[in-house]
Amino acid sequence: MTLPRQFLPQTTYFITRRCTQRLFLLKPTPLTTQIFLYCLAVAAQKTGVVIHAICVISNHYHVVASDPETSIAEFYGWLHKYVSKAVNCSLGRSENMWSSEKANVIALNGRDTVLDKVLYTLCNPVKARLVAHGEQWPGVWLYKRSHSRTVERPNVYFSEEGEMPEKVSLNIEPPPQFNDLSENDYHQLVADNLELRELEIHNQMAAKLKFPCPKDTFLQYNSSDG
Repeated sequence: MTLPRQFLPQTTYFITRRCTQRLFLLKPTPLTTQIFLYCLAVAAQKTGVVIHAICVISNHYHVVASDPETSIAEFYGWLHKYVSKAVNCSLGRSENMWSSEKANVIALNGRDTVLDKVLYTLCNPVKARLVAHGEQWPGVWLYKRSHSRTVERPNVYFSEEGEMPEKVSLNIEPPPQFNDLSENDYHQLVADNLELRELEIHNQMAAKLKFPCPKDTFLQYNSSDG
């Protein structure tokens, strides 16, 4: 028997979920991006969960988020339910969208661990050899307060006469572990470490290829790598 998960208030989490059979059901089309951002914003608004960083690539997503109460399971349960319904509707499919494996939910302890998972999230498109730098990813890739936005309700699945809002605000905030830093200092800390980590990934790729890899070169592959 699987032991129940324990969720505690005032905790920051790293959440990952993959598509069934690692299919590319979350390709960064404008509609899929809108669906994910809309559902993410509504789920956060309903539960009070605070989003710090998120990246969605073709067959999975990562998010770093804090839960002031104990609503994280409700948050990702709602997110998964309605992303799958709306994405399936947009693709004309009816099978399970998410993997049968449970979402991977890790409680993060300490400032260094939180920063590591924020960087892991933002480096994901580079690690998957989709772009040279994370900020070039055309899909969902957010970590700054300036990345906050208003998202309109998608024109698939959700009824205009239903209870879902026509527009919803998606807010991105720095993790509470960095409250002692100014917003600019936090963003600079992430940017500096992100540059180093991306360079490390580039060097690892070049070593595997056994020839020098220009800094802005990338391989256009869909990848199932986490």
